[in-house]
Amino acid sequence: MGHELLETPNIDRLAGQGMRFTQALAGGNVCASTRSSLMTGQHTGHCSRRYNSPRGTIRADEITIAQVLKKAGYTSGGFGKWGLGHRGSTGVPERHGFDEFFGYYHQVHAHCYYPNYLVHNGEKVPLAGNSGEQYQGEQYTQYLIFERSKEFIRQNKDRPFFAYLPWTVPHGTFTLPESDPSWQLFKNKPWPQPNSAPSGPKAYAAMMHMADRQVGEIIELLADLGLEENTLV
Repeated sequence: MGHELLETPNIDRLAGQGMRFTQALAGGNVCASTRSSLMTGQHTGHCSRRYNSPRGTIRADEITIAQVLKKAGYTSGGFGKWGLGHRGSTGVPERHGFDEFFGYYHQVHAHCYYPNYLVHNGEKVPLAGNSGEQYQGEQYTQYLIFERSKEFIRQNKDRPFFAYLPWTVPHGTFTLPESDPSWQLFKNKPWPQPNSAPSGPKAYAAMMHMADRQVGEIIELLADLGLEENTLV
């Protein structure tokens, strides 16, 4: 929509070549209810996930877009934050039409970019070198999630697929590796930085640019695979 400080050239390009929604409402006022509305197509008077709760979950009988698309022959993958049911609950993605999901199932878990594990199809994947400390670790989860999302697209290029990419950046703790090229764009801005590690407004702006950069890589991947003209983004 245009911004004086944030840099999002790839998303701006999508806006210029596609459709902008200048009068729209989110499905809910917080994370979980909005995700529930997006996945089920129901407003919050009908869907069961109506507010953020540590143990909230959608019901087993709630139908998601992935389940509808599966009937049409689509393979569905999700990569990022689920937030509609913790491991072992009725609301996990593998019980709602997703053939693969990699990332965070629990909404509070998704506040950290250096957790000691992520979840793949309901199973914990340990992340060596991460202790759960908010600002440092050896494995930055957005990198892992992004690479897995690209691999899903490559693996399913010859069949109908639904790639749901609910990335966490920027969300929870604002931070990213100091080596990230997006941080280099903003690290010298005269804005507050609460910690010695990348944080605060500069980190938020850099994470926005990182997300934009990765959106651009997804678009480029679709073009390289010959899918650009046959894919809705």
